[in-house]
Amino acid sequence: MKNFDGIEGAGWTVLTARERDVIHPVAEGKSNKLIAMELGISMRTVEAHRARIFYKMGVRNAVQLAREVCTNPEPEKNDLADPVRS
Repeated sequence: MKNFDGIEGAGWTVLTARERDVIHPVAEGKSNKLIAMELGISMRTVEAHRARIFYKMGVRNAVQLAREVCTNPEPEKNDLADPVRS
């Protein structure tokens, strides 16, 4: 696994585009197998994305992830590019 020092619990800003594709179905409670079929990727790839999402979002399970996604929704793309906007 790549060096992820300093990004544990960093949230939305450090997620890749594919991780953003996977995060909502995971938070909705969909199975890895179903997510894999919907996205056209392997189940093992979904499992890897899911593990990285949990780490980057600072959660330990899908219930915590769902709560985080609901309470802190994904910021607009413009907000991600410029976190200091007023």
